[in-house]
Amino acid sequence: MRLLIVPALVVAAFAARDSTRWNSEVAHMSLSRASSFKPGFEYRFHIDSQVSHGLSVPGSEQAAMRTQSIVVLTFPEESIGQLRIEKIRVASLQKEIEQPKKIQPFALFEEIEMREEHLRHLLLPLRFHYENGIVSDIEFDREDAEWSKNIKRSYLNMLQVNLSQKDARDESPHLNSDKESVFTAPEITIEGECDVTYTVLPEASPDSSEEEPELRVTKSINFDKCMRRVGQKAVMPLEHKAEKRVPKKEVSREIESSTLIDYRVTGSASEFLIKEVELRSVYVYAPLSKDDSLFNTFVSGTMNLIEIAAENTRLEGPKSERKESLMYSMEWEMSWVKFMATGDERSLQKVVAPYTVLMNKHEIFARLVKTLVSQLQSDEKGVDIAATHEMGKIVNILRISSKEHIRIMHKELCESGDSQTKEVFFDALALAGTFSTVEYLVEKIRAREVSPLRASYLLKQLSSLLAPSKEIVDSLLFLCKDTRQPLIHQSCWLTVGAVMHGVCGGHIDPRACPREVKDEFVAELYQQFTKASTRYEKTLALKTLANSGMDLIVYPLENIINDKKEDRAAIEALRKLRAVLPRKITAVLLPVFKNKNEHPETRVAAFHQIMQTAPEKNVVDQIANHLEFEPSTQVYSFVYSSFTQLAQSDLPEHQSVAESAKAALRLLLPQPSRPLSSTYKQYSTYHDESQSGASLGLSALFSAEGLLPNELKGTYEAKIAGKMRKNLAHFGFKQHNMEKKLFQLLKKLRDAGVEDVLGREKRSLARKPSEILRELYSQLSITRREVNDEKGHALFYVRINDMDYALLPIDEEIIAEILQTFTRDGNLDLSDMESILAKGFDANTVVSTIVYDYSTMIVNSAGMPMAYSAHLPAIFKMNVKISADISKNGEKSIDLVVSARPSLAATHVVKVEILTPLINFGAKILHNAQLNLPVDAKTSVTWRNAIGGRMNLTVPKESIRLAQFSTRPVTFLRVWPKETRAYIQCEEKTIYVDQLENRVHRIEESFFEGAIGVKIKVDGHYHEHIFDKGDDGLPSALLIGENNFEVIFERTEQTPTEYFLFAFYERNVHSPTMTWRSNMTEFLAEDFFNTVKCDEEDFEEEAAEEERRADFRNYVESYNTDKDDIHLFIYSAIRSVGGGSPHSGTFRSKAECDKKMRHCRVKVESGLTPFFENKFDLWKFESEIEMFYPQMPKTLTHLAQMKHREVSVNAETRWGKELENQIAVAIQGEQDREQKKWMKHVTGQKDEKLTSMEEYYRLVEASMLNQYKTIVKYDIKSPVSHGIIDRFYSLFKACFAIAYAPFFSSTIEEFNSEKNVVRAQLTLSPMRGKYANITVHTPTEKVVVRDLRVGSTLPHLNIRRPFVNPLMPHSSQCTVGSHEVNTFDDVVYRTHLTTCYSVLARDCSSDDPEFAILLKNVHHHGEEKKMKIVTRDSIVELEMDKEIDKIRLSVNGNEVAQVDRFANTRINIDIEPYVFDNDDVTFEFDGYTSIVTLSEHYKNKQCGICGHFDIERKNEFRRADNEETEDIDEFHRSYLVKDGECTVEDEKLTEKRNYRIESDEEDEEESTVDKKSKKDGNDCDSEIELEKGTLVVARHEHDQVCFSMEPLPKCPEKTTKGGEKKMRAAFTCLDRSTRKASRLIHKSDHEILNVSGYSESFIEMVSVPTSCLAH
Repeated sequence: MRLLIVPALVVAAFAARDSTRWNSEVAHMSLSRASSFKPGFEYRFHIDSQVSHGLSVPGSEQAAMRTQSIVVLTFPEESIGQLRIEKIRVASLQKEIEQPKKIQPFALFEEIEMREEHLRHLLLPLRFHYENGIVSDIEFDREDAEWSKNIKRSYLNMLQVNLSQKDARDESPHLNSDKESVFTAPEITIEGECDVTYTVLPEASPDSSEEEPELRVTKSINFDKCMRRVGQKAVMPLEHKAEKRVPKKEVSREIESSTLIDYRVTGSASEFLIKEVELRSVYVYAPLSKDDSLFNTFVSGTMNLIEIAAENTRLEGPKSERKESLMYSMEWEMSWVKFMATGDERSLQKVVAPYTVLMNKHEIFARLVKTLVSQLQSDEKGVDIAATHEMGKIVNILRISSKEHIRIMHKELCESGDSQTKEVFFDALALAGTFSTVEYLVEKIRAREVSPLRASYLLKQLSSLLAPSKEIVDSLLFLCKDTRQPLIHQSCWLTVGAVMHGVCGGHIDPRACPREVKDEFVAELYQQFTKASTRYEKTLALKTLANSGMDLIVYPLENIINDKKEDRAAIEALRKLRAVLPRKITAVLLPVFKNKNEHPETRVAAFHQIMQTAPEKNVVDQIANHLEFEPSTQVYSFVYSSFTQLAQSDLPEHQSVAESAKAALRLLLPQPSRPLSSTYKQYSTYHDESQSGASLGLSALFSAEGLLPNELKGTYEAKIAGKMRKNLAHFGFKQHNMEKKLFQLLKKLRDAGVEDVLGREKRSLARKPSEILRELYSQLSITRREVNDEKGHALFYVRINDMDYALLPIDEEIIAEILQTFTRDGNLDLSDMESILAKGFDANTVVSTIVYDYSTMIVNSAGMPMAYSAHLPAIFKMNVKISADISKNGEKSIDLVVSARPSLAATHVVKVEILTPLINFGAKILHNAQLNLPVDAKTSVTWRNAIGGRMNLTVPKESIRLAQFSTRPVTFLRVWPKETRAYIQCEEKTIYVDQLENRVHRIEESFFEGAIGVKIKVDGHYHEHIFDKGDDGLPSALLIGENNFEVIFERTEQTPTEYFLFAFYERNVHSPTMTWRSNMTEFLAEDFFNTVKCDEEDFEEEAAEEERRADFRNYVESYNTDKDDIHLFIYSAIRSVGGGSPHSGTFRSKAECDKKMRHCRVKVESGLTPFFENKFDLWKFESEIEMFYPQMPKTLTHLAQMKHREVSVNAETRWGKELENQIAVAIQGEQDREQKKWMKHVTGQKDEKLTSMEEYYRLVEASMLNQYKTIVKYDIKSPVSHGIIDRFYSLFKACFAIAYAPFFSSTIEEFNSEKNVVRAQLTLSPMRGKYANITVHTPTEKVVVRDLRVGSTLPHLNIRRPFVNPLMPHSSQCTVGSHEVNTFDDVVYRTHLTTCYSVLARDCSSDDPEFAILLKNVHHHGEEKKMKIVTRDSIVELEMDKEIDKIRLSVNGNEVAQVDRFANTRINIDIEPYVFDNDDVTFEFDGYTSIVTLSEHYKNKQCGICGHFDIERKNEFRRADNEETEDIDEFHRSYLVKDGECTVEDEKLTEKRNYRIESDEEDEEESTVDKKSKKDGNDCDSEIELEKGTLVVARHEHDQVCFSMEPLPKCPEKTTKGGEKKMRAAFTCLDRSTRKASRLIHKSDHEILNVSGYSESFIEMVSVPTSCLAH
């Protein structure tokens, strides 16, 4: 009997085992008749799930987690369910999975032994409400952990199926229908509250009538339509009071999610039974672009009903006091954020409880720090790349450490540690950025255990905390108020603003930042501003307000703007609100911009902020409409340039504003550009495929008060993978009234070395020029123009990531202190600086930082959080020693010794991971970079008459690694033990992509050993398409491939010990080692340029050409150099010292030019050992360049008589070991046929009406050269040189075609020409030079380019004006005639000169002025003028003598015919008109008209009838007493100099008809005074008969010039319109680049054109005169 019992028990045991086997097929057979969930039964489900991470490449390695479990479901009551988990198994895997979407067999995975406490949490039951398939009101056991709850939520999520169509938005058939049913309804899932689409498909009728009919149900979540989506950005502020539920695109723009669940159910909509569930989710991470995905995460799960049994015993329910929803709970994440933000240790316990306990945290921390420090010590490799990973581990430990733990770590690590250990520790505190680390850091800064410079840097690292909070703000505020150390004080306040922005700035949920907290922050910062007593403190307070970016700061800033207190800085402080409150910003600033009484800089600042809000079109239209009547040139210029640049922007974010700007530009007229006009420039680029681009904006704001800009700004913005990063980097410079202080200092330096320049030329004057200037100042009661007496101040600032980072204030007091430090008894004294430099500077520092840190979290359908992150940690180490010695023996030299060991390591990590108490796994891509660049140099610089320098550069004594670059994709996996005494490392495995393995290229090359004796070895491997996508759609190998490069300096027997470099520069010295020979002989050849007939043009007759050559030959042969010619000599050399073979190179250059720059020649000689060869013969290079301008034409007649009018340039270049390679280049600048014809016409006609000034400008136009012919003859023996030139020519053609293809027409044809000769011709359109024709003849082809539109005006050579003074590039002109003045600011008004001197322009900036220019009529009824120029050193008078028709010149009372002995007056009388040039002041005078040119140095400082020079037209008429007036008579009288030699012509001065502002608008109504004068017949002007001519107009938008088809009335020269009318006229238009258009333009000046044969282009109304008046 007992023998029978034993087999029976065995059979029973096997049967029991089989009954609970996870075999769904057996279970299904016993469940066929079940149709709904009912109380009193147990429903047992078998659940399999799998989560895997890997690259978005088929067949790549995966990091995966696999689970199995039994879920028991019971229903104690109707609609109330209970769930518990049994038999849980967890496993992991790191290997290749061919089909990661499918659940793999459990046997493939390595099972993980679960900890008891984890099992205990998972086995706790839960209760939930289950009605019509919707899960709600979940009750978890109070002992349950959050991570366990979320896993259970994932099981409930698979049970939720809305068959009753609750809240469905569309009608659909009932599910029992025989037809397919589709509907959409909102639903709360574990991933968020989103729209869910259901598809219900009835299956075929069962074979057995006993089986219930089944339905196939599929539901998919539309993540694009989520009311709430679980997610959190790590850069977000503390939000532990509420889960983050925002639209999907705000949480994770780079993550595409997809979840699909299939059900097999039986029953009805209200009562059904779920038999099978299959879940499939895919999460694609594409941070760069939607087409370039990096990581795929697959979640797969199945739930199969395996058994239904009667419930024998009631399961114990959960012990619960609250009900929760199905949505994922972020309580654990928020506990972690709360601890980081507040230091709450109870939250820390919740965070660390499920994970491994670090038994000796401080010891682990100390070991990691010591390991990192050891990785910084290698001189051979520099900072090891592994150091960045160690820093990450150190920061992770600090982020879960309380303040007491940190104190223990500091005590153990730093009390006996070296300086580098302390630097690493304090850097880690700042990078961790928790409340505990920040508070401890503040404590040590206050205790002065951290240097001010280091403390300033560490505080700035806190600008982007992971979890900013009010508690951290309070801690930092305590430090800000406690310290007065300037560096710490500034950094602290700027950081406080940045942290406040993290807490309450931007679009922060009001629940995260209550109103009372925000009010407290704003009040604190505004109080800081009101308490500030200095300009710097106020600026710092406003910068702090700006950094905070809280919406409530708009109200105090609005008050500051309205009160005019620091209004410009307050306007800029609104910058972070542009995206938050764009309409409010516009409402505040638009009135400021429109207020013409506001300072132009304030208005420009307001406009700039408005445009950054991306304003609507109506706002842009208002601004454009306002500009039509804008009086400020600076405002108009800045706004117009801003519209122009924005209209051309490529970035998508700018397109809406760009369209508005384009529309606005159509309403505005461009102003002539001035050198010192306020302007905005923007350079942008955008790549559509990668959704990446960048923009660089540069702006300069000038004022009427000086030459220096008042503000310079540069802003860099970038869009990376669809994410726009505004104000990524920004620099700025502001100054006010600093120019005055700087010029005072420069003046002192200049005056200290100035001698009496007139010396022997001066005669004993009864009155000195300086006395005359001062008397003139007194006589006219001139008020000084220095109206701004504010102290000068300036500010440099840097902004990073839209946060003000650092400020550097400068004011007069600081400059005075610096001068006081380095001056003794008025002399420069550098003894203190010399002692500091001689002592030397020695630094050994380590800086750790995280360049950027971005992460975001979402939840997958398995109930696990997935973190996507990208961060860039970097460590920089610098060991540097610097010392200097300044010579004290009159040698004028300085010796500088520098020994530096800079080293950098950085790792860019892009990662996706799942972090649970069970397992941590994921995938990441590592991009590593390491640099190590040692420098040992000794430099010596000497200067006296010449400048010389030498440098000894020591070569490293050992081989070192200079750089390393690597990329590596890996999977990682970490299983948490219960406790540990070591940091738990992840197990990493490199991902190898099969498709890339056969595309690996090995590189092992050496460079420079033959060239300079230094062997630079490049060793490594890379994949084929490292930067581009593969043909098979694979991402670039830079992202998914394993690549590695090393650059190594390898010392060999050939390596020298050091290099010696020498350089020398001297001016006006003759070098005996370099001899000259003329290069112009080729130009004398008979057919040198006659063969250049690219366009089959007719050239001059042979006889005339022969005369030209003879004239040129005589000119060249008779040319003599002058002792005052400019001579420059430059010499440099480099040679190696030591090593196997010598390496050397020399460069010698001599340049010689005459003073007028009409003849120059340059010679260059160099030699060096050849590159990339192992032979050490000297390689030579020689080049000679010579340039000749023809004689300068003095008059139009002289120009016509000149035989040779061409500019000639000749160059010969030879190179090679024996100078065997040669190139000769000859260039001739001349006039094309149309220009020659026009020149002959102009010089051939004699126009008696032309004044000398008008004739002079016509001469300048006629002397312009617009055609340049070039011949290149070459003989190149070296195949290498020949190949380089050929490749360069081909590359040039290709690049030229790509860049300019839309802007020209071209032809290329085969052509047989002379061997080894290239001929080219460039023809520019006359005057403007915006179009060009190019012809190139090579030995094999002919290239012709026509009508090439160049980006900007190309300059023409001019034989009358060959050289422009570079010392005076920014200037303005005033033209004064008998009846009209055109002021410096381009206001034209009528006035009459008298026989009393009128002050044209005068220095009114001081009581001791520098100059005055006066002009008067010689006779009452004549047009001849007399001009007087008074400087501090001389009096120059110019008077037109009508009897001899010449200008008489006197200097200091002596009439002279030659001015050689008065050279210091700088008057040129060789030509007419006479020219006076005194650097900042220039005038031209022809006896009738005067043109005065002033440097911008005199803006706002000069006075006279040439107007108030400030580039603004609205305030031209300032009297001598500096008061504005609208009465031109009164204005002119204030500058009349009355003396005994003149009589005031009251009848002219009192006649109001003689004064009028000439309007810019042609149809402006005449003034009332003018009308009355005409009516009364008092007009003193005589009426002149009208002429007729062709009207020429330009259409800039079409690049055309248009001509009236019928002659129209016009006024003769020297007359003005007496009246005008509108009439309709037809025009024909030609492309302005054509020769025909150029010819017609020239002809229209002197004859009526016949254009009847041309087609009509348009008809419009034009203004024509009805009468003309002669004065």
